[in-house]
Amino acid sequence: MVEHHFHASIVLNVHREAVFLRRTLLSLDEAVQYARSRGLRLELVVVFDRTDPDTRQVASSFDFSAYNGLQFIDVDHGSLGLARNAGIERARGEYVFTADADDLLSCNYFHDIHVEAERLGPRALYFPEYVFTFGESAFICRYSGLDEVSPMTFVDKQPYISRVCAHRDALRKIPYRDVRLSRGYAYEDWHFNAEAVGAGLNIHTVKDTILFYRQRPGSLLKSADALSIRQIPPARLFKPLTYLEISESSHQRLFAEAAVSAEAGAAPQDPLDSDHVRAMIRSANAIEPAISLHTYRGVPAMGNSMGIPPLGVAYYTLCDIVRDRSFSDIFIVPFFSRGGAEKYLLSLIEAMYRIAPVKDFLVILGEELKAVQWMDRLPPNATVVDMNLHCPSLSIDQRCLLALKIIETSAPDTRVHLRQSAFADRLLSLYGIVLQERECIYYRFADVERTEDGHAMTVYSQTRLLSENLNYLSKIVCDSKTIIAKDLHRFGVQAQKWQFLPPPVEAQAVLPVRDADARRRILWASRLDIEKRPSLLPLIASKLGSLGSDLSIDVFGGSVFSGFDRTRLEGLPNLRYHDRFQGFDALPLSRFSIFLYTSLHDGIPNAILEAMSYGLAVVAPDVGGISEVVIDGETGILLRSLPDDDDMAASYARVLLTLVSNPDLGAKLGKQARAYVCKNHSPQAHTERVAELFNLKERHLQYA
Repeated sequence: MVEHHFHASIVLNVHREAVFLRRTLLSLDEAVQYARSRGLRLELVVVFDRTDPDTRQVASSFDFSAYNGLQFIDVDHGSLGLARNAGIERARGEYVFTADADDLLSCNYFHDIHVEAERLGPRALYFPEYVFTFGESAFICRYSGLDEVSPMTFVDKQPYISRVCAHRDALRKIPYRDVRLSRGYAYEDWHFNAEAVGAGLNIHTVKDTILFYRQRPGSLLKSADALSIRQIPPARLFKPLTYLEISESSHQRLFAEAAVSAEAGAAPQDPLDSDHVRAMIRSANAIEPAISLHTYRGVPAMGNSMGIPPLGVAYYTLCDIVRDRSFSDIFIVPFFSRGGAEKYLLSLIEAMYRIAPVKDFLVILGEELKAVQWMDRLPPNATVVDMNLHCPSLSIDQRCLLALKIIETSAPDTRVHLRQSAFADRLLSLYGIVLQERECIYYRFADVERTEDGHAMTVYSQTRLLSENLNYLSKIVCDSKTIIAKDLHRFGVQAQKWQFLPPPVEAQAVLPVRDADARRRILWASRLDIEKRPSLLPLIASKLGSLGSDLSIDVFGGSVFSGFDRTRLEGLPNLRYHDRFQGFDALPLSRFSIFLYTSLHDGIPNAILEAMSYGLAVVAPDVGGISEVVIDGETGILLRSLPDDDDMAASYARVLLTLVSNPDLGAKLGKQARAYVCKNHSPQAHTERVAELFNLKERHLQYA
């Protein structure tokens, strides 16, 4: 045998474990002597990473004569992953065992695992069969190999542990990631195992081998749990085609065995029934009294094989949709209802498609919508992942994790667009810190306001979300300058991130000829949700009727969020409800000359812009960004928003009667409103602004 040949190297990472280190060294020594007595040559590589004097003194005073080789390495990484890499790089053994300075082993650990590695070959990771925890709490886990544990489990769990044995070449080709303690990613061992599986390595566990794992309050694991996002950095396993290939057989097997597993066999055997296990515990107890048979009696043994992993299976479905497509932009949206915010984002997507039709987009829908979605507006280059369709049982947090995995597999220059919503806001809250390396754009709309004690009060705002994630966002795009002004007043920093993108409206070249009675009919068309203040409509109609007016109001719209009781619109001869409508141009616009808009809060409502584009005289409240387009006396009539519904309804009624009595004024306002939107909100102006915002090279396009 070559003088310096070692069957295996033990890479022991040491930090500041002075009070525990000697017991660990005694346990390693026992396992090394057992292996050496059976012909193995082992070396120990001790990696001191920012180690304190007491810990170093414990190590330097220990008798290492049981080893065939010994190396001490000093590094200054403050990173478990980098420290492990340093030890692996110096290791001379064919196989490498990783070790930490506060755990213990069964005496057969090195020998039996090495025998199995020699038998099954270098294209695998090897783990002990059992982990017995001690210290803060005691539990037992029995580990199974990858033939029983699906690779799909890695999506949201670490199905194995940090103590691994692998061939030295494999460890050098798949180094540990530098995942030091921070608010970002964590768990270099979980990441390493996922990377190895993604590279095609198998995983085996070795019968009757035990790791005694010390749980203590200040451990790196507990600190990582508390501080990080509790997810690993991007790993090759999660690239869609790789994931599909590696998980395919497991995916088929899991579903084939689902019915059988529900009826499967006897309860797992208690590890303490094994003479060998009891002997290993007694041996460990002689070194560490916290490990004892008494501690583990009655403790149920868990397993790492937990049946069908729901997130892993859902991710398999999403990968099958995405496959090897490359996306320039990913849009995170709740759904595509027929509303202003959805039309705003759809207009953006359409503009980006016109500018660069060869690019592919990914649209991830994260919330449920019990209505027909506006999917026909998406361009042909858009791939859609509908979470509610493909993984309806998953929580919003679980859906956010799958969205993150998909984002992570995209190219570094892929833009991420977050449309203000429960889904996008939660994704930003959970994972904003790891999205900051990308161009991440947030689409901000008006805060939610309510009337309380006669005053307008903000009851829901993205201010806190933006405060906590401002550093991670590249842009905050708003449809209203009013929203931007309010935000900048509150923040006072990073003003350059707020950008104005006015919503577009395509004006018809020829307006419909209005009916003879159009000037006496009023159109209301919007979402029939509480924040749109439809409660004013019966009050306005009543006041018009009480004044002897023959004006009538036609109401079009359906509810998306906080539904309004439609029966409140019944019983008045001058108020008619017509249910939902399929876009503004689907309305019988020739019947109307006046557009009535009510709302508690808003940005720049798309409904107002469309009404203006058809030359309707708009009457609207002065809330949010409405005054940016409804310029009182020029492009419409703007009313002071009053908290009392009766007062507000009376104000509307007076203005509507004025317009009817002065048809020239209505015609003038409608004409000027149409001219305003044609100049400031045309698709051409919008596309030019989109190109400027995202540094896109605009093609020469023809616009209607």
